[in-house]
Amino acid sequence: MNRAIRPAPRPDRQRDERAKSVEKALNASQEDRIACRLRFQSEGRDRVFTIGDRPITIGRSPDSDLLLAHESISRHHVRIARDDEGWLIRDLGSKNGCRVNTFHVTEQLLRDGDRLDLGAIRLYVEIEPESAASRARVIFDENKAPSGRTEVLDLQGLDHLLQAAEDLTSNPPIFADKAGLSGIGDELPQPPENATGMAMGTDLLRLVSESAESLLSCTTLPETLDRILSLVFANIPVERGVICLHDPSTQSIEPKAMRNREGVPDVPIAISTNITGLAIEEKQAVLIKDTTMDDRFGGAESVIMMQIHSAMCAPLLRDGNVSGYVYVDRQSTTHPFDLSQLQALSILALLSAIAVEQAALRDDIRREQQRRARLARYSSPAVVERILEGPNAMTGGMAAEEGEVSILFADLTGFTTMAERLPPSEVILILNEVFERLTSAIFELDGTLDKFRGDGMMAFFGAPLPMADHAERAVEASLRMQEALTALNDAREGVRPIRMRIGVNSGSVVVGDIGSPQRKDYTVIGDVVNIASRLESSVAKPGQVVIGEATWQAARHAYACDALEEVVLKGKQKSVQPYLVTKRLGPKVGKTLAL
Repeated sequence: MNRAIRPAPRPDRQRDERAKSVEKALNASQEDRIACRLRFQSEGRDRVFTIGDRPITIGRSPDSDLLLAHESISRHHVRIARDDEGWLIRDLGSKNGCRVNTFHVTEQLLRDGDRLDLGAIRLYVEIEPESAASRARVIFDENKAPSGRTEVLDLQGLDHLLQAAEDLTSNPPIFADKAGLSGIGDELPQPPENATGMAMGTDLLRLVSESAESLLSCTTLPETLDRILSLVFANIPVERGVICLHDPSTQSIEPKAMRNREGVPDVPIAISTNITGLAIEEKQAVLIKDTTMDDRFGGAESVIMMQIHSAMCAPLLRDGNVSGYVYVDRQSTTHPFDLSQLQALSILALLSAIAVEQAALRDDIRREQQRRARLARYSSPAVVERILEGPNAMTGGMAAEEGEVSILFADLTGFTTMAERLPPSEVILILNEVFERLTSAIFELDGTLDKFRGDGMMAFFGAPLPMADHAERAVEASLRMQEALTALNDAREGVRPIRMRIGVNSGSVVVGDIGSPQRKDYTVIGDVVNIASRLESSVAKPGQVVIGEATWQAARHAYACDALEEVVLKGKQKSVQPYLVTKRLGPKVGKTLAL
């Protein structure tokens, strides 16, 4: 059974607020993070290559991110980059081409289970949530308490460690400088000690400086976790490593990153929850020098199976709060971990806690920026601000749900014929000018732009923010759109005027993020939408605004309308009563209607 991390009480409100913010950011950034891996064979061994957020190249050149040293592979064979829809593979003009599921492609969105053939090399694509992938390869095992073979290092004073490092960096004493950290402290003179009792030699100082600089360049949480493990493997003779983080939503530990000397292991890594529990609850770094002689591991079948001989675990401690831990072990029977290496792991864990916090906050900012940009594509700036300031501002998506809205369809009549006589560049300029004015009219009434459809567009009112007067807003926006188009035609003297049909209908629809996991669009579906489209295409004439009966009932107090003949729209059995909007019954309202 996993031990939940119990965060220690914060001494002041500011720290509480930061902790809550970091927990939210961690939860958000870990919730929907998807991992893409390439699995292949090289020199008779299974290999796994994990693709992060930054683009990678695959090829025979030494500067390739994934080097495939085979004569059938070009120097720069393909490029894989992540966008909003997923991972996109692009052939870089390779000699032998790129095939996805046996088909030659120049550019293709990758899916889970795809088979890639690059020259004579075959790779398989795995796309899955990172936490699920990590959990499948980590075994949490609970055994006996530690014996005399266990050493612990109290990390309550880790903040003082950084201060001591800072002081020593400013006025460094003369100590022996060793080449690597595998023997940290073996022959060093006695340097000053900090509050934890750690001796701060020049190797440890160098580790602090170089690690901090390296982690500072990371921009996302997954990249930070990967960099942490790289630093651990570069500075301590470990053979396997795992980083687990506290998940605030489940109050449990979740594996987030793992690796061995060859990359991502294919077999599980066994972790004792007694060791990790001690690291978490007592805020202590734990060293097991020889698991075969320690009661903690003596009866652990999983550990015997994994042949673990030495292990260490250090908590990610920040301002007295534990956000996770770094666990490492060795299978080799020679050179078990020692106290100096536990010190090195503790320093890396300290720096990692800060880096994880900062990366989580950056991910939070990045997600909000992406969400703001996404919302801005559909909604007015005022609506965007109200959504982001609302109680569900941290939610990554907008769940599909039923809602009462008004749908607006508009189409430019005769534009296709006119466009045939114009250069494509001029057609685009005209469309952009027209749609800019029409979109402004929609946003003035806090409408949501669904999509452009060639020379037409679709919008709706009443979502994502509910509006009691959505029908009135849709009709008012329609009139403003016709007025804006008339003004544009007047300004384009000597040119054939552009005319537009508009259809509006109101009722209950399903609205929200709709689509596949790879791509979702914020849109509306339902019979109300189909009727609005038919009113525009089959009933309205150029220059007219035609509305359905539900829209008329809701807006007739503000607009004069003429009842048209009942019609049976395509795909419908019952007739529909349409109305032609002729004018406002009062003065034109201000920029926006009151919410």
